[in-house]
Amino acid sequence: MRNRVGSVPGKIIAGQSGVTVLAMALFGLTAGGEAAVGALVGGGISLVLSLWMAVRVFSVPAEAGPQAVFSAFVRAEVGKLVMAVVLFSAAAIFLSHVFVPLVVTFVATLVVNWLALIVTRRDRQGFGG
Repeated sequence: MRNRVGSVPGKIIAGQSGVTVLAMALFGLTAGGEAAVGALVGGGISLVLSLWMAVRVFSVPAEAGPQAVFSAFVRAEVGKLVMAVVLFSAAAIFLSHVFVPLVVTFVATLVVNWLALIVTRRDRQGFGG
């Protein structure tokens, strides 16, 4: 896999990182240092899951064919789901006192993924065109 910062996955990771830093600052200023740590962990979980998907899916060359690409995607998605359960379970156990900033930041980083679907559309007719 070629790691390119200008690629769509690279832009998503950069956007998620920016949202995480912003959330850390906001929670840190309004709710204190522990809330900022919760925000960091929530954003960190999202970043780990996104990086996992990008590396696993894009490690398969396009020449391998659609079945190989689909298989890599399904395996990556299953791995991502397992990691999400483990990471959120650990966070719920060890960071229960700052779970709200953690979840809010995680959800905020997901918005970056949703926006990427709209921004990176190839057709010029608009959304749903």
